[in-house]
Amino acid sequence: MNMDMDTKQILSTGVLIKEPKTVSAVITLVNLDRCNTDKVIIEVWDWTSYNNPVKLPVLIGENVPVIFPYRLNRGNLAVMYTDLESYGVIFYEIRIISNKDKNLIINCFGRSVPPSTSQEGNTVLQNQLVKLDLN
Repeated sequence: MNMDMDTKQILSTGVLIKEPKTVSAVITLVNLDRCNTDKVIIEVWDWTSYNNPVKLPVLIGENVPVIFPYRLNRGNLAVMYTDLESYGVIFYEIRIISNKDKNLIINCFGRSVPPSTSQEGNTVLQNQLVKLDLN
């Protein structure tokens, strides 16, 4: 991703235990900047093996793989997700890589099968995301 290391931030949910009814991890992003688009990378890591985490595919819309960095236009919402059930995931982490100091609101939650409902134990709101320094 073409981001200056000084302007980039990496946020993490930490490793979550998948709630029994959760089938997918969902990430909502809204760009409230009035002038600029924002580039963002979403990574979902399967930590079920306890070591050597595996990066899982991130999808948007009707199961379309997301190409990163994703350009989120000003005033737009994007809803991305990863299928956890098919991969047998028990432990997972969501990482968001974006520019610092942008008007980007990010929330992460687990979703059940349709009719989809949010899974309380897998909800991580923006103010709960942890800043990482992986340089």
